[in-house]
Amino acid sequence: MIVSDKKVKAEETVIDEFQCLMSLPNLGDYVDRWIALVGDEVVAVGDTGAEVYRVSRDKYPGSVPMVLKVPSDRVMLL
Repeated sequence: MIVSDKKVKAEETVIDEFQCLMSLPNLGDYVDRWIALVGDEVVAVGDTGAEVYRVSRDKYPGSVPMVLKVPSDRVMLL
């Protein structure tokens, strides 16, 4: 099976963003908020996913951000 360079790059980006998320020392600062990650950087924080997606796409138009809501009560990411 041949895997395109574009797919490999997308998978590497997701891994980088997930590693960034897991290494954030201040993740608790974002509880119940939406965040957008591009690479190893939190690029937007807000009250809605649409808001942080728009802001992150404005800042980094060539990138696809990882957008997620930081959960509040006793959630463990594995």
